[in-house]
Amino acid sequence: MKLWWINQHARPPIFAGGTRHFNLAKKLCVLENNVMIVNGTFDHLGDTVLPEERNSENPISHTYEGVSFLSINLPSYSGNASLGRIRNMYSFYLKTTKVLSPNKTKYEHPDIIIGSTVHPWAAYAGYKLSQMYKVPFIYEVRDLWPLTLIELGRIKKWNPLVLYFDRIDKLLSKEATLVITTAPLMKKYYIDRWGLPESKFLWVTNGTNIDINSTNDSGETILPENKKEARPPFRIVYTGALGQANGLDEILRVIQASKEKLKNFEFHFWGNGPLKESLSSYIEQNGLPCFIHNPVPKAQIWSVLNQADALLFNLVSSSVTLFQYGISPNKLADYHAAGKPIISIGQYAQNPVIESGAGFAVSSARELPVALLKFQELSPEKKIKMGEKGQKYAEEHYNWGKLAKKLAIELKKLV
Repeated sequence: MKLWWINQHARPPIFAGGTRHFNLAKKLCVLENNVMIVNGTFDHLGDTVLPEERNSENPISHTYEGVSFLSINLPSYSGNASLGRIRNMYSFYLKTTKVLSPNKTKYEHPDIIIGSTVHPWAAYAGYKLSQMYKVPFIYEVRDLWPLTLIELGRIKKWNPLVLYFDRIDKLLSKEATLVITTAPLMKKYYIDRWGLPESKFLWVTNGTNIDINSTNDSGETILPENKKEARPPFRIVYTGALGQANGLDEILRVIQASKEKLKNFEFHFWGNGPLKESLSSYIEQNGLPCFIHNPVPKAQIWSVLNQADALLFNLVSSSVTLFQYGISPNKLADYHAAGKPIISIGQYAQNPVIESGAGFAVSSARELPVALLKFQELSPEKKIKMGEKGQKYAEEHYNWGKLAKKLAIELKKLV
């Protein structure tokens, strides 16, 4: 089976960021499928091609571990909520449909096309191409646009762009043969709004590489060794985006207000994003025991996680409407597989940290100091037990191999 998977933000494994599509495609290839991922050369997380390829006028082809990537050249921009980003996203739609149109493409025709959000134009490109090739279209919803933009306060409900994106979302969900969602209850959003049948949905959560979660081939120590003190600091680690949705500014304010209580803790934030500079300035101005590190490729993330005492997860508290549909961040899959206790902040439907028993869950950032002090008092045996529960949960729910088989079964029904 030949599958085209169109997602502007799909990351190759040599770059930092989410590698959902690569990992699923890799496992699908093992199951005798041929997958080509179509992404863009640039998004708000940075380049997805090598520096010497950045100015290429033509699409760039690479193969990583048997998975083909076709990267569509896109204009760069600055600012996550800028006109430049809108231009970048629409350019991906126009160029993708042009490059892959039946009368122009040199690539083998697909049997199925998956159009994947975050932004609807990427998925819409998949839909238009499926019409051209007369093949089944699958709509993969990874984020509820435009609802997410409204909930985060980035745009007003009646903004023309919101109405336009909502119209595309409705069209794609209705026209798709199958709708893939990443969050467990996301289907409810579409069933309630558009009356779609539950049988049309397939939940494929974000996963992790169970088989390599504890390896560090380079032997590299990502974080400096703790000083040999009578009581070395507890290391709390966060990995992921440094943006508005992640609520790290609120976390830093809580740490500042409880600095004396938390004197035995260190906080390490690994990632990139629009708030990186402001977060760094706040840390420096207030002398906080917090450190921001550049993101690392996926292969190195285990070295980061394995040196933590506990792992931190948080999303902004203003997104309560979104959280009723469940959550599925990449980092939660990695956190569970790493076998470290997890501290989850926020109120989420079907919170994996609660379901797994792999850590503590508190409803708001204000409760973080209490959770940390409670964690500090746990015996080593209880911390190990939490980590083991997390790894067991990861094997059952986040194994890329199992998730790919689940998807492959449904794909075969469509051809």
